[in-house]
Amino acid sequence: MEIKTMSADELVERRAAIATELDAPDADLDALEAEVRAINEELETRKNNEAKKAEVREAIANGEKPVEKIKEFKEVEKMEEIRTFAPDSVEYRDAYMKNLMGKPMTIEERTALSGASYVIPTETLNKIYGKLEENPLIREIDALRIPGYVSVPTASTVNDASWIAMASASTDSSDAMGTVSLTAKKLIKTIEITADIQAMSIPAFQGWLVNKLAQKMEAAICAAIVNGAGSTTVPQGVGQCGITTSTAIAGATLAKLSAFMGGLKAPYHNGAVWVMSCENFFTYVLPLASDSNGYLVQDGIGYRLLGHRVVLDDNVDDCKFKSGSTAEAANADHIIFGNFREGYVFNFGEGIQVEADNSVSFRSGSTVYRAMALCDGAVADKDAFVWTTISAS
Repeated sequence: MEIKTMSADELVERRAAIATELDAPDADLDALEAEVRAINEELETRKNNEAKKAEVREAIANGEKPVEKIKEFKEVEKMEEIRTFAPDSVEYRDAYMKNLMGKPMTIEERTALSGASYVIPTETLNKIYGKLEENPLIREIDALRIPGYVSVPTASTVNDASWIAMASASTDSSDAMGTVSLTAKKLIKTIEITADIQAMSIPAFQGWLVNKLAQKMEAAICAAIVNGAGSTTVPQGVGQCGITTSTAIAGATLAKLSAFMGGLKAPYHNGAVWVMSCENFFTYVLPLASDSNGYLVQDGIGYRLLGHRVVLDDNVDDCKFKSGSTAEAANADHIIFGNFREGYVFNFGEGIQVEADNSVSFRSGSTVYRAMALCDGAVADKDAFVWTTISAS
């Protein structure tokens, strides 16, 4: 019998019968739990409706306009309908965080986190992405969020438009298109926290979790962008795409840095940035700030060199860049100048997932949290970059 057609007494009797059915060996606990929840909601709805009817009758008896009273009830119902458990709702976020923290949850909250709907809250996911994009290098790349594998089109040969005489036919020219295929490589970070987490509020816990996970994931992503091996498990970095090295800079001067910049083709200069380690920048480049040409400028808490922003990333140091088809024989201090938005593509093939496990640290009472993302990155256009080494002399 449908719940809507059952009387209140029949609903109460059915709820009592379910308590007995729970002990059956083959009981479908999920279905019974859902039925109890539906019965409770129906009883609560009927109770509220009766209360509303009584208020309307009282309003009529007192000379009030029943239409206004009914309108008031509809506004209340509308507010109640807003309470949902969609991934972008506060209710779902709270349920998700309670589950991670090991806090008690209502039946409604547990139901929302069951099955395929158990995904990271939209707010939390956006905060993690936002935190990652605060990193100066990650902010420069073209980061996609396309589910699954993705092939990004690239132009390997592009012919210019041509001028022709009036009444003359144009000659077809062939543009060759290529693709960069991004798969799903697993990126995992785990962190551990003690039982003190129970005392944290949900917003405080979410902020702590986002900061800790994003901080470690961004380090791995930056390392991959700069010099990832491009293997079956690691994205391809700029240092491994086979860029022919520029003339080494032995002692930085305006003339040498300008000549190095000149190796990047003109279409890529608009939006190009310098990428170098803190050690190289403060050792070789920053002392040039006293140069009478004034080509080094401090821009807020950042720097610009010859008009282009400087991105400080220590992954550029002590790595073997691949020159052409040959890897460098020895480690060296490198500088990259290029347009990452034009030349590099990165895709989060599956949204970041966060899970908790308190079984691995039974004695300490702590909980381990794991963030996992399936993502990949690769150089889409190696002409968008130039790189060289820098030394004192």
